[in-house]
Amino acid sequence: MEFNHPLFDEVSRFLRRTLHLSVAVGKPVTKLNLGSGSSRLSGYCNIDLSSHADLRLDLEKESLPFPDGSIETVVCISTINYFTRDRAQEIVSDVFRVLKHGGVARFAVQDLLKIARKYLERDRNFFFQKLPNGRERFEGKTMGDKFNAWFYGYRTSHGKHCKYFFDYETLALLFHRAGFSVIEERGFHESRISNIKDIDNRPEQMFFLEAVK
Repeated sequence: MEFNHPLFDEVSRFLRRTLHLSVAVGKPVTKLNLGSGSSRLSGYCNIDLSSHADLRLDLEKESLPFPDGSIETVVCISTINYFTRDRAQEIVSDVFRVLKHGGVARFAVQDLLKIARKYLERDRNFFFQKLPNGRERFEGKTMGDKFNAWFYGYRTSHGKHCKYFFDYETLALLFHRAGFSVIEERGFHESRISNIKDIDNRPEQMFFLEAVK
């Protein structure tokens, strides 16, 4: 007998992912690293389209395959800017759904305020930094190109690119609408999360939002 029903397909995908995670992580999943890329965090389920991920998931199209109130910690570093503002709201709301009461979400992303200030100050030392291999750190030929790249650039190997440039106030509004009880801008390496030094990076261009359900 062959089943062909959207609900059956959805349940089947959930079960396959659950089995995959039990093998890949080796214990119940309680911590998520969204948009992990090649930066795997120990003790976390690393979620990305990358082959390095524990769970390959297209966050642009798919919800988190975890039960309501089952997760203690969610981190998302330099990833939420790869989605439209509407999709970012859906992702933040889904994070709220899977977190336990008292669970913590920490999002960090390039800061519109910081980058705009550097642009207005014509900070060429920032925009035209070089990597150790001699390549320019930020994409684009002119300062205007480099500024715009945070809105539309930085295409990944899977064809994703930046779609929205947040400041703290705008991202905090998404968390407020999702229902979080505490929403704060935190400093670099300032967190309720114990291993934050393994998570935070690039304080010269990022802001750090931490929220509690």
